[in-house]
Amino acid sequence: MKRFENKQTGLLSSSDLKTFKGKLIYWLFFAILLITCFISVFPAIWTILTAFKDTREIYGTFSFFPKDMSLGNIVRRPSEAWNELQLANSFLNTIVMSLGSLASTIIVCGFGGYVLSKLRPRGSKLIFPLVVWTMMMPAQMRIVANYISMLHFPFAYDFGVGISLLDTYWPMWLGAAANAFNIILFKNAFDGLSQSYVEAAQLDGCGNFGIFFRIMFPLAMPVIIYVAIGTLSAAWSEFFEPMLYLDKNVVTPLKVYRMQLDNKIQMNIKFMGLVLASIPQFLIFIIFQRHILGGINIGGVKG
Repeated sequence: MKRFENKQTGLLSSSDLKTFKGKLIYWLFFAILLITCFISVFPAIWTILTAFKDTREIYGTFSFFPKDMSLGNIVRRPSEAWNELQLANSFLNTIVMSLGSLASTIIVCGFGGYVLSKLRPRGSKLIFPLVVWTMMMPAQMRIVANYISMLHFPFAYDFGVGISLLDTYWPMWLGAAANAFNIILFKNAFDGLSQSYVEAAQLDGCGNFGIFFRIMFPLAMPVIIYVAIGTLSAAWSEFFEPMLYLDKNVVTPLKVYRMQLDNKIQMNIKFMGLVLASIPQFLIFIIFQRHILGGINIGGVKG
């Protein structure tokens, strides 16, 4: 308990942890968190280990660890699954879709937050509540309208005009650009920046786009990094919208879903496909976990 000697007052203070009751509560919460962590991590570990088993081993005997844990088996199984499932094309499609969603989110949502925070045009007091209201709208209400809009873009009805955006990445890119949560996140971040930056740049003859990209954009970099990480992670794992809009351009979540329906693919190959599809998100979290855990506080705390 030495680590808690300088602990600030919270649920349990440093003096509480010196008592029997405080220690009991501490270890009780620790046990609950440990059990919760095990329940959360166990399915992922079981999936990874099952991917290295033989098909007969999966169905024949119950064993947590695969019998063959040799280096050759560990190297061979991912390669076999990659080639059999032909994941290269779906990975490339997912990367293109994710990068497009990232660009549209940063530019459109970022500039939307800047307009509501610093420019504040007429009607912005009405626009901001509408943006917040869209977060309260159930997603099911928008499915049919969005599909018809993408089928006859930019109209929501067949007037004999418009273009079809189906089987393109534009529906996902436009959806990412209209993310109300990210707009509010950017607005809160820009609210914490002094208006004097904008006024000084305007006196120097800098336009609104220049102020945003040259001044506000660099100052809001922590929030931009957080939004970028969240957007990439969400776009990589997005399943419903690609299933709704895409056909030939198969992305990784669709590939993983469709392989479940193919009886010709062995079970261990299916499990390995799940593992390979999860690696990019795992790497994103490992590399950028500091930004993921801290970025929301930067965007949500004003000043």
